[in-house]
Amino acid sequence: MFRLTALLGAGIYLAMLVGGVDRGQQRFGLMAAPEMGRPAIVAAAEPAAPAVVQPQVQPAAFVPSAPVMVTPAVEVAPPEAQLPDAPAEVAAEVAVVVQYISTNANLREGPGTDFAVLARLPAGEAVQVVEALPDGWSRIRIEGDGGEGFVATRLLSQ
Repeated sequence: MFRLTALLGAGIYLAMLVGGVDRGQQRFGLMAAPEMGRPAIVAAAEPAAPAVVQPQVQPAAFVPSAPVMVTPAVEVAPPEAQLPDAPAEVAAEVAVVVQYISTNANLREGPGTDFAVLARLPAGEAVQVVEALPDGWSRIRIEGDGGEGFVATRLLSQ
């Protein structure tokens, strides 16, 4: 083992002796600027072909005899055609915000444990109950991202 370590050390020493030359750090901001000779002045050569002259276009003045006014056709509904008042239907569509009481709840694709789990919801997650089913499951919508799924109703609290 000692012989292999000594051989490794000798190999590293020889490699550094041959290829390990320190050339110093060369940073371009600290280097001297190279000497620049005087710039050569070159006379401008005359163009071989004459320049193409574009004809001048004069815009014609257009003044209409009378200003044209376009009015959009707007249909106004008669006052008798108002929407019927339906506060009972609106109240039924409003979702109830509840919170979980368990440590973890599974959000499932359907109402039952044999459906696939979509996500795990932590305790205290705010959700909206979209529909409460009679078999003990509720269809919910997650407050933050809007994902929907089914959760056991016993895991929800007001």
